[in-house]
Amino acid sequence: MKEFVSPTLIASYKYCPRLCYLNTVFPHGDKKSTGTVLGIFEHEVFGKHAELTRIDWLKENQIPKDEVFQKEQRIEKVLEYAENIAKEVYPEFIGDIHNTVENLQFRLGCISDMRFQFLSQILEEGMPYEDAVNIILPWRVEQWFKSDKLGIRGRADAIYRMPDSTLLIEDIKSHNKRLDAFIHKEEIKTQLTAYAVLAEEMFNMPTPVARIFYSQDLSTEHFHISDEDKEELIQIKNEAKNVLENGLPPKLSGKESIKCKFCYKRNLCFGFDRRTDDEVLDQTKEPKQEQWKSQWR
Repeated sequence: MKEFVSPTLIASYKYCPRLCYLNTVFPHGDKKSTGTVLGIFEHEVFGKHAELTRIDWLKENQIPKDEVFQKEQRIEKVLEYAENIAKEVYPEFIGDIHNTVENLQFRLGCISDMRFQFLSQILEEGMPYEDAVNIILPWRVEQWFKSDKLGIRGRADAIYRMPDSTLLIEDIKSHNKRLDAFIHKEEIKTQLTAYAVLAEEMFNMPTPVARIFYSQDLSTEHFHISDEDKEELIQIKNEAKNVLENGLPPKLSGKESIKCKFCYKRNLCFGFDRRTDDEVLDQTKEPKQEQWKSQWR
């Protein structure tokens, strides 16, 4: 049976080989924190909201006349459904999730207005309606990839189909601080490069650009994906796949050690040698976000 690695695992090797090792041994991570759960919640809400907006905008192949009403209905529907699922999947965090709904509702309203204004602008410039929608809203949401050739399997948050017959890959991040995002920048680009390579193989369309969508401040950051990036990806993938061969890599040192302060597995990493057998076994359970997705999609 062919072994597959994920874009996330490949990217973690770029950030830190030790992190990649821990992600391989403990694939479902450490215990969930409030920040992690809220990030998953926002991730799903923004993805579903974009999906429903696209459906509404393409119903009649023209700007919806009642967009103001539809906007409020979409936001209410997405948040209500997401919160109901959260009660089942993350009951211990439901208070934190409920407290973030008002803030999230405000941001969904803002991005709705931003998208609609951009739609109106590019239509005035003469762009065909469907092309304009494709630039603003994803063509595919939560797209799974599986490449037997590359040995990579993973899921991209969103794919946009551009008017020039290229694709754009988007990943949603909920970093609260831009310094955190900056520290993880190379890791994120590696992950996006993996999705770009997988998208090109699946759809036979060039994917020269990828971007991050920051759900906290609704901004984006673009990355050019070069041939050199794709070649480096294969090398990193091979190293990540064989990370267990030489045992637990050392912690980062020198200037690179700053990454440890921003690592989501810092506690697991620094306490690795003190973990009990029960804690190790607990890491093998199905992650709750997979339960979430099975209900959501």
